[in-house]
Amino acid sequence: MGKGFVLKDCGQTKMFEIPSFEDTGLVRHGFSTRLGGVGKKPYDTLNLALHVGDEPGDVIENRKIACDKFGVDITRIVTCQQVHGTNIEAVSEGDAGVGAFSYDEAFPAADGIITNRPGLLLATFYADCVPLFILDPVKKVVGSIHAGWKGTVAGIGAAALKRMTSEYGSDPADCLVGIGPSIGLCCYEVDSPVIDELRTKFRWWQKVISESGTDHPHLDLWETNRRIMIDAGVPENNIETAGLCTCCSQDILFSYRGGQGVTGRMGAFIMLKGTPEGVDCGD
Repeated sequence: MGKGFVLKDCGQTKMFEIPSFEDTGLVRHGFSTRLGGVGKKPYDTLNLALHVGDEPGDVIENRKIACDKFGVDITRIVTCQQVHGTNIEAVSEGDAGVGAFSYDEAFPAADGIITNRPGLLLATFYADCVPLFILDPVKKVVGSIHAGWKGTVAGIGAAALKRMTSEYGSDPADCLVGIGPSIGLCCYEVDSPVIDELRTKFRWWQKVISESGTDHPHLDLWETNRRIMIDAGVPENNIETAGLCTCCSQDILFSYRGGQGVTGRMGAFIMLKGTPEGVDCGD
C-alpha cells in the first residue's frame, strides 16, 4: 500500500514505515493508523492527540500502546502544539516527556521538532495535514515536521533542513525524506487566496494544482512538499511518498475533512536508536 511506505502489523496496532529509513538501521519510526487503540467514537480507536476533545486517559493509554512499538516509555515522547507556522524546535535530553501527558506542556507555537539525541521519540499529529519525516544518516539527526497548507506554502520543510544545518551541521544532500499519508489531490479543494500564495512563492506553482472546472481547484500537497525539499537540496531519489489520501481511507486513517472537523489524530514518530546513560531505549 502506498508508494514508498509499507503498512506493518505492530502488535496491537498497524503502522506505516519507510523502507529507506529502516535500511539505515539508525532509527525507529512509523506513522500510525486509527486502528488498535481504546478510544470511542468519533475518536475510535487509536487517537493520539490531547487537543481534540477526546478523553485524556484514553489518549495517554493510546500513546503507551504506540510507545510499545518503539520500545520506549511514554516519558520519552516529545511533542509540540502545532500552530500551522514554521518554527522548528531543537530537542535535547532534558526535553524528554515534553507534552507527553499534557497538550499545554508541549513546545508552544512550533510545528517541527528535530534532535541528534538517541532515545527521544519525536511525535507530531495528523488528520489531513502532511507529515514530513527527515533523517540525516551522516550527522545522525532526525525530524518530525507538521506541514498543513500554510506551513507547506511557507516552506516549513526547507525551514527544518535549514535548522538541522545550523544546529547540527546537516547537509540536505545527505538527508532522507518521507512524505506521509495526508489529504490528496483527489480531495483537497482550495480557494483563490491559497492559489495566490502559491503563485507568489513558487515558479512551478501550476504543476501542483488541478483545475476542477469551478473556482475551487485541487492542490497536491505531496508534490508541493516534494518540490520544496528538492529546491532545498534534498536529492530527488532520497524522497519517498506514501501516496495515500487520508480522506479516501477513513477505514484506517483519521480525516479532519472526512470527519467534519471532529476526529482523532494519527502520529508521526521517529527516534534515533541508542541508549543514553540510564535510559532503556529498546535498542
